[in-house]
Amino acid sequence: MLASSWVTTIESVVAVGKILIDGGQSKIPRRRFLYLCSAGLLGTYVRPDNVRGDGAIVQPDVETERSFIARAFEMRRLAIEQGDQPYGAIVVLNGQIVGESGSRVLLDHDPTGHAEMAAIRDAGRRLKREHLSGAVLYSSSRPCPMCEAAAAWSGISHMVYGRNAERAGRPLLCR
Repeated sequence: MLASSWVTTIESVVAVGKILIDGGQSKIPRRRFLYLCSAGLLGTYVRPDNVRGDGAIVQPDVETERSFIARAFEMRRLAIEQGDQPYGAIVVLNGQIVGESGSRVLLDHDPTGHAEMAAIRDAGRRLKREHLSGAVLYSSSRPCPMCEAAAAWSGISHMVYGRNAERAGRPLLCR
């Protein structure tokens, strides 16, 4: 079940997707609507409070390692609330959060949906580029070898993890 802080009404999802089920000129068959919902295609319009209506990420008041780690742990909390694994991560470039995510493994049925991988994907989509040179990956726990390799391939400069903001150094392709 989604947290109360999430936009959860079907009306909101339908309005964002410009799909009208009952009434209006644009109707889609109920089966197709249910298929889209179960496939997760409409669920992408549901957003947490730290993302504004225009899709921009709300930035912390103070740009510190502590505030960035706190946001990674907020992503972890959201992942748990959604029923996924307890991991969260963000990508910071030039003092601004450019990508963030909680774990998506269970929600998306994707073994590569780790929080770090999803945050890197989110950053790439938002910046419209695959290379994140100079960015920092903050995560709630030490990135696994797969996530560390993805960070290396994307050009992440270094990683920080855990409540104590431990520095993991530059990501390596093989640990």
